[in-house]
Amino acid sequence: MQSSNTVNPPKARATHAVPPTQEERSPWRSPVTIGLLTLAGVLVLMVALLFGYGATSAGRVFRGVQVLSKDLGGLSRAEAVAALTQASSGYPSGNLTISNTSQNWTFSPADLGIAVDAGKTVDTAMSLGRSGNFLSDLGSQVGTLLGSAQLTPTLKRDPALIDKAVAQIAAAVDKPAVDSKLEQGPDGAVRITPSSHGTVVDINAMRAAISTAVASVPFAPVKLVLADAAPKVTEAELQGSMSQAILLTEQPLLLNSGKRTWTIQPADLRNMLALSNTANNWTAALDGAKLAAYLKPMADTLRVEPTDASVTIGKGDVTLQPDKSGSELDMQAAVAAIQAAATKQDAQARTVDMPIKEIAAQIRTPQLQALYDKANSLVTQGVRMRFGSDGYIMRGTAVTGFLDVAQAQGGPGPQTLVVDKNVLSDRISGIAYNINRRPSDARFRMVNGAPTRVAEAKEGYKVNVDNSLQNALNSIDAYTGGDRLQVDLDVAVTQPGIKDADLTNINTPDLLSTGQTSYAGSSPERAWNVGLGTRNIDGALVPPGGVFSTVDTIGDLTLEAGFKMGYAIVGTGSGLTTVPAAAGGICQVSTTLFHSVFWAGLPMVERNWHSYWISLYGVAPSGLQGLDATISPPDLDFRFKNTTGNWLLIKATADGKNVTFQLYGVNPGWKISVSGPVITNRVKTDPTMITEYNDQLPAGKTVLVEHAQDGFTATIKRVVTDSTGKVVDDWTARSTYQPAHNRTLVGTGK
Repeated sequence: MQSSNTVNPPKARATHAVPPTQEERSPWRSPVTIGLLTLAGVLVLMVALLFGYGATSAGRVFRGVQVLSKDLGGLSRAEAVAALTQASSGYPSGNLTISNTSQNWTFSPADLGIAVDAGKTVDTAMSLGRSGNFLSDLGSQVGTLLGSAQLTPTLKRDPALIDKAVAQIAAAVDKPAVDSKLEQGPDGAVRITPSSHGTVVDINAMRAAISTAVASVPFAPVKLVLADAAPKVTEAELQGSMSQAILLTEQPLLLNSGKRTWTIQPADLRNMLALSNTANNWTAALDGAKLAAYLKPMADTLRVEPTDASVTIGKGDVTLQPDKSGSELDMQAAVAAIQAAATKQDAQARTVDMPIKEIAAQIRTPQLQALYDKANSLVTQGVRMRFGSDGYIMRGTAVTGFLDVAQAQGGPGPQTLVVDKNVLSDRISGIAYNINRRPSDARFRMVNGAPTRVAEAKEGYKVNVDNSLQNALNSIDAYTGGDRLQVDLDVAVTQPGIKDADLTNINTPDLLSTGQTSYAGSSPERAWNVGLGTRNIDGALVPPGGVFSTVDTIGDLTLEAGFKMGYAIVGTGSGLTTVPAAAGGICQVSTTLFHSVFWAGLPMVERNWHSYWISLYGVAPSGLQGLDATISPPDLDFRFKNTTGNWLLIKATADGKNVTFQLYGVNPGWKISVSGPVITNRVKTDPTMITEYNDQLPAGKTVLVEHAQDGFTATIKRVVTDSTGKVVDDWTARSTYQPAHNRTLVGTGK
């Protein structure tokens, strides 16, 4: 390589403004390139615009999409469904026609449930341009954007309404097959009815044809499709069942029960025949219910009723009647036996011995054994009503009178023992009558001039009937039989006021009062009774504070006690009357004693007046109208109390004319003030003579036993004061008397 120290300046070159040749030009400037680039730019712009369009239409129908001329573009699904639902009202409007050779049936879309399915149709509209295929969706979107897209609506139908329409046609044209069957004629004979084929609507074919016809609008007409229907049961299939029916009914059946026989004739058997068809399987049998109804009269004849065990309480005895079983036709077994025999051909095998079953009694003997033992022991051993060491025994009829048996409550069932409370209460009241008594003080009397205790003091007894009845009921309820039943009486015991006294210092110097009445003119019997009663009281001593009892002092008013038959006032159902009575006239004794007590100023403990007034008791010197005292043991007594502080001595005499009672003691210095009598409430009597007949008087004897006397009320007031004026006793005798009548007794006795 050679070098030089001389720098050569650059050579100058001339530049010419001459255009280059074609080979020398840029390829981007060719017309084709420019055109392609322009097209590509347009396409890119369009794609960008379409992407933007799709993005802005998300969830909405693309523009230009129409259904039934209704533009759905730009609507959401819900908006589109609502718009299409309104626009499709009445669509489709045409009817469906179904026909055969001679008939036509027309159904509207509503009849078949045909209408636009707005939801599915809108779903189709929403899917337009959104298939996922770019070019296809691009074309659809461009097409709907530049023009429009008409969509055919999707229709819906109601299968149930289509079936209903088919059934309507079937009801008009079906001719079902006729099955053979067994039936009985008027005479009960069994026969086979003929079978036959039928023609019916082919349901499945018609359902498919209608569905196809209504898939598009307008609806295509439909031809009715029919099918052959064969019978399910033919004559040949029933021959066996008919033979069975003939076997059951064409020969009689013989029924036996002991010596009794019955025959069921073929005509009756045919009436009982039951032909049944289960799933086209015909059977023949004798109807159980009809057979049982046929046997009912026979069963009634064969029935023997059972006899329940029972306990009977008679007059003084108790009986146990054992139970006895009955019998009856066993209906269920009899029906089964007859049905079985009816299937036999042999006459001997068609004979039935009727089954009989036992009927047990509802109440068996063992169920009543305890009841019987209890009742029988009560009647035979008795019931002892006891008080202390005393007892009153009831047995036999006295017990059966209040015992009985009855069906248990809520029956039927075993009997139970019942007690008649009223009767038993009456029994106890009768016993109480013999027990009840007032307490009695010790009684004293002058005997041969010496004071003597003539009677011991006695306790008083009062039976509480109600409590005693309850005791008896409780005891009877708990009693199981065996020994005699013991029942405690409920008795209240009252102690006497005076049980004893010192007899050494008795001093009765003063006459305190006198009572006197006349019994002159009395019958000998009455006079005797007055005298005996007076003597029984004479000499009686009453200690200080003691209560004097006229009844206790006189004693028993009986014939055995020495009294004679007189007359007494008694009450009857129709009123008062006077009849013969032991100790008649004894009330004059109690009345005269009452007079002396009244005028002595002594307090009354018990005083009772007569039913009607006896005028001789009101005569002076001691009598006043309304001043009387009757006694009638054990209910009525005359009693008074000695409140003088000293002993009292009663002196009494009956001289054949007058009864006189004198009270002696120590004068207490009392003042006796008496007012009255005041007579009120007078009731006039009827003086007509009344004649009565009495078998206690000798035949033909006539006695005037009453005198007419008005009824009235008498009031007598007595005030007793001591020496200082202090009231010792204030007592009023109020007595009401009924009218007396003129009454005659006529004897009818021997």
